[in-house]
Amino acid sequence: MRMFLNKYKSYLKDYIFNGGDETVLMNAFDELSEFLDPTLSEAVNILDVHVKALEDVLNVDKDNDLVQWIYIQRANEFLAQIFMYIDSMILSLREEVERDILTGLNNRLALSRILSSLWVEYKKDKKTLSLALLDLDNFKRVNDTYGHMIGDQVLKEVADVLRSNTRGNDIAFRFGGEEFIVLFPDSDCLQAKIPAERIRKQIENLIITDYNVKITVSIGIASLEDNPESMDELIRFADDAMYQAKLEGKNRIVLYKDIKGIIMQ
Repeated sequence: MRMFLNKYKSYLKDYIFNGGDETVLMNAFDELSEFLDPTLSEAVNILDVHVKALEDVLNVDKDNDLVQWIYIQRANEFLAQIFMYIDSMILSLREEVERDILTGLNNRLALSRILSSLWVEYKKDKKTLSLALLDLDNFKRVNDTYGHMIGDQVLKEVADVLRSNTRGNDIAFRFGGEEFIVLFPDSDCLQAKIPAERIRKQIENLIITDYNVKITVSIGIASLEDNPESMDELIRFADDAMYQAKLEGKNRIVLYKDIKGIIMQ
């Protein structure tokens, strides 16, 4: 904290008293980021640092009774630029930590954030939202037969299929292992089944690597129309439907609404 404050004060002073030089800002961005930790990146903490630094800088360099307005303007400009830089840096970091390294899809952390936001919005506005849970069939056999490198290639190619078949607001995630999730905003389960079926067929038709590996996928779809009480229950409904697809012979789609009565018994 002390080191960051001193660096911040130094660059703030240069910016204020050297005409708002953009070079000072660029240097500040480069060096301050090295000292910035997650606790400091919150706006309230940066503002506290700014106030402390500004008081020190202006008391040292100007009379206490009178501070020219231009210096306040430049200080505000400096703070605004710092906030903008930190916002972009945090966004970049969030995108990095919410991306699955192997497939490049959104990961489970991103799912938690995005689904929670959609859940609140769609429940409030009584809009429809569907969730498909996809599980690759017999994936363990692929790893056991061809090795994990080939298994990883299968996951990458499946991810490519998901990317190429998601429409507009649809969002694909790697849920973990050989499981994937696709969110279909503004789609009921029957509407979501159309792109899901396209995904199923394309995965079935994949021929992966020189080993000519073939894979299929079982898909379960649930929606807000199924009246889940929470996001976790929505995912569980889709998981129940996916499990039923496995029981029925795999490589198929099952809607939760079609098995709800069976599960409730």
